[in-house]
Amino acid sequence: MRLSKKFRYLAASVLALQLTIPVVANAQEQDDYIAPSWVIQSDYVALGDSLAHGMNEVGVIGLGYTDFIAQALQQGGFLTSYNKGFAMSGYTTKNVLADLQNDVEKTVTGFGYTKEQVKLRASIKEAEIITLTAGANDLLPLLKESQTTGIDTMALVKATKEAVSNIATILSEIKKINPQAEIYVMGYYNSFPYYSENLQNQFKLLLATVNSTIKATTEKAGAIFVPTYDVVAKDVASYLPNPDNIHLSEAGYLAVANEAFLPIIKTSSLWDITKAIQVDVKDRTTVEVKWQDATDNVGVANYNVYVNGKLIATLDADTTTFTLEDLTENTTYNVSIKAIDAAGNESVQNPTITFTTKGTVSFTDTAQHWAKEYIQKAAGAGLMNGYTDGTFRPDSSVTRVQAAAILVRSLELSTDEKAPFTDIANYDAVTQSEIAAAYVHGLIKGTDGKFNPGQSVTRAQLALMISRAYEQQFNQPYSAKGDVPFTDVTSYNAETKRAITMLYELGIVTGNEGKFSPEAVTTRGQAAKIFTSLSQIFIK
Repeated sequence: MRLSKKFRYLAASVLALQLTIPVVANAQEQDDYIAPSWVIQSDYVALGDSLAHGMNEVGVIGLGYTDFIAQALQQGGFLTSYNKGFAMSGYTTKNVLADLQNDVEKTVTGFGYTKEQVKLRASIKEAEIITLTAGANDLLPLLKESQTTGIDTMALVKATKEAVSNIATILSEIKKINPQAEIYVMGYYNSFPYYSENLQNQFKLLLATVNSTIKATTEKAGAIFVPTYDVVAKDVASYLPNPDNIHLSEAGYLAVANEAFLPIIKTSSLWDITKAIQVDVKDRTTVEVKWQDATDNVGVANYNVYVNGKLIATLDADTTTFTLEDLTENTTYNVSIKAIDAAGNESVQNPTITFTTKGTVSFTDTAQHWAKEYIQKAAGAGLMNGYTDGTFRPDSSVTRVQAAAILVRSLELSTDEKAPFTDIANYDAVTQSEIAAAYVHGLIKGTDGKFNPGQSVTRAQLALMISRAYEQQFNQPYSAKGDVPFTDVTSYNAETKRAITMLYELGIVTGNEGKFSPEAVTTRGQAAKIFTSLSQIFIK
């Protein structure tokens, strides 16, 4: 951002002068009018003819559509500077193009500049927003003649082709100077609504063709076409009150700004602040809110935190996190952050996010089950899910794919690679991705190119998976403190014995009468107990 962005007047005060004289910012100005912001503070340059210049229905330069765009964007916290000094009454497309090619220097008419005069190409290079209104003066002499001589179709077609060609070149030149600039090209309205019905019919047909051609040319160049025909046609008497003048009234310019340009401009990705705020749901009643630093020409002093529209905290500028506690379960909340500087200026566009706290998980078949507490914890943490019929099926066995998926979620593992197994193609993309993550991070191995995802996982197999997950989490294998305490695992290899010993020493399993039952399947209730206990170890 250039230095001049630190010096600007409020658009409202600038526009109160009717912009009939050049306006520049005073570098010695001590008052701070600039509010903190999360959006890109944009520079706006208006190019074109008398419509961009602001000529009204009586031939006087006043407030045009570009001025109203600038005012609205500045009041919305989007704009830093604005200059319509390159827009000139009487300009044709040739004039606009010549100014570009000659890199003219002209007096600033707007706000946010430290210099009285600026170069065109430098202004374009700095701009995020550019509007262009040109071409009407290329056709105007022929259209005025048509009232007495009739429409000269051939001459109009030729003039239109030249104007459209010039517009294409203008847009190309702008894009060369500033490829990232967003360019908005104004479409034509019916400037001769008072002509005879016969001429009106011909003129409307011509106008539709011209607008269609300019639209195609604009979009091909990567710019944005802004139609204005319907906006002006809604109230010709108010917007074009002088039958002898093609220029809009102030009301007409305001309508073009508010109804044609601004709805399109305000959808720009320049001002997308949805990623500036995030929430981390810790549990059913606790949420941590995080936001990005706002920017300010002097510096942010405080952040205000609002929950459901109510101010609940004012924080220092170096604090960008806040924990909401004692929330109500299964309830929707709206959180927004407002930045304030030392001068009291408040941000206009504020990061906002909506979230819903988790509710207590319950299933229809776990009320009397010994693992109910563990099942609720596992489901509440997102480690395990129930079934669509409302059941959990705690005594059903856990499959290999389910066990792998639970471990991947516990460790928040991911990968862009694909698993090498030939028997997982029937699973959805999310499940295949979880299997791949488990394989890439060494939690599973498979046999002969197969994973056998639908097989029930034995207690020994699950112990191995968990042991590998432990090594993944802590970057080292578990070091057993003693020998394996169970009498029925002596035939297993050293890795499996170490895995089973780890589960025992960490208090995750206890066995039954000195036995581990390694070949027994793991039920979903048992898995809920194992994985909730394991998640606590991983958190530590």
